[in-house]
Amino acid sequence: MGLNLTSEKSPGAEWRGRGGHAANTSSDGAGTNVTTSREFGAIILPVLYLVLFVASVLLNGLAVWIFFHIRNKTSFIFYLKNIVVADLIMTLTFPFRIVQDSGFGPWYFEAVLCRYTSVLFYANMYTSIVFLGLISIDRYLKVVKPFGDSRMYSVTFTKVLSACVWVAMAVLSLPNIILTDVPPTKENVHDCVTLKSPLGVRWHRAVVYVNSCLFAAVLAILIGCYIAISRYIHRSSRQFVSQSSRRRKHTQSIRVVVAVFFTCFLPYHLCRVPFLFGDLDRHLDAYAREILYYGREVTLFLSACNVCLDPIIYFFMCRSFSRRLFKKSNIKTRSESIRSLQSIRRSEVRIYYDYTDV
Repeated sequence: MGLNLTSEKSPGAEWRGRGGHAANTSSDGAGTNVTTSREFGAIILPVLYLVLFVASVLLNGLAVWIFFHIRNKTSFIFYLKNIVVADLIMTLTFPFRIVQDSGFGPWYFEAVLCRYTSVLFYANMYTSIVFLGLISIDRYLKVVKPFGDSRMYSVTFTKVLSACVWVAMAVLSLPNIILTDVPPTKENVHDCVTLKSPLGVRWHRAVVYVNSCLFAAVLAILIGCYIAISRYIHRSSRQFVSQSSRRRKHTQSIRVVVAVFFTCFLPYHLCRVPFLFGDLDRHLDAYAREILYYGREVTLFLSACNVCLDPIIYFFMCRSFSRRLFKKSNIKTRSESIRSLQSIRRSEVRIYYDYTDV
C-alpha cells in the first residue's frame, strides 16, 4: 500500500498485491495464509480506517471550531493549533487508502497514493511528532525555568519556529513527489520505489533515516522533559505544600503527552527498525514476511490513531480549550460547579437571616 513510505522497501512491494493484500510467495500451505491476509488487507483495515476517519473528522472538526474562538495568547496554544492542522491534513489521506485497500480503485490509483497521499500522510505525522516535542520543551521552560529568556516565551518566536517546522517538512517531502516520475504500469505500480528515479530512491532513503533520527530525538526530549519536570515538582512540593493541585496538573499534562506519544508512535518505529538495515526480503521466508506485514500495518494504524488521541491533549492540557468546550456544551467545570454551589449556599444563608430578622 502506498502509505507505507517510511520503510526501506516501498509499501507492499513483494508482500502485497493489489489493494494491500499479502503476496503469495510460498507454494505449499499458503492458501489459508493468503486468504487471511486478503481479508485483513481488503476488509479489516479499510473498516478500521473508515471508523478512524469519521472519528477524526468529528473530533478535529470540533477542535478547529473551539480553537477558532481562542486567541493565540501563549506559545502552547499556537503549538496545539499547528497539531490540529497537521492532523486534519493527515485525516484527509485516509479515504484514499480505504478506496485502494478495499479494491475499488483502478490499478493506476496506487501510483497517486505513492506520489502524493503517502507523502502527505508521513509528512504530517512527523510534523505532529515535532510539535509534541516542542510542547514538551515549552512545558519544561514554563515550569522549570519560568524566568528565562523572554523571547523564547513570546508568540512571535513560536510563530517563526512553527513556520520553520512546516518549511523543513516541505523541503523533505516535495522531492519525494517530484522525483516519483517513472510512468506507472501494472507491473511496477505496486512498488513505490520502482516509480522513483535513481535520485528519488536515494532521497527517499535519506528521508527515512532523517525521520527516524527525528523520532529518536523527540523521544529523548519527551523523556528528559518529563523526568526534569517531575523532579522539579517533587523538590518544590516540600517548600510549597499549598501548590499541590498545580503540581498535579503540570505532571498530569506532560504524562498525557508521553502516553499519546508512546501509544501511537513508538510501536511503529520499533517495528520498522529491521527495515533500516538492509533488504530483509532476501533473508526471510514467506511466514516471517507475513508476520512483519501484520506488525507493520497494525503499528501504522496505531500511528494514524494519533489524530483521534491528540484532542485528549487539548482537553487535559489546555484550560482555554476545556473551558470553551464546557461552555458550548453547557457543562460546568469542577471549579465552576464549586463556585456555583458556594454562591447558592451564601444566598440561602442570606435568605435565612432575612427571614429570621422579620
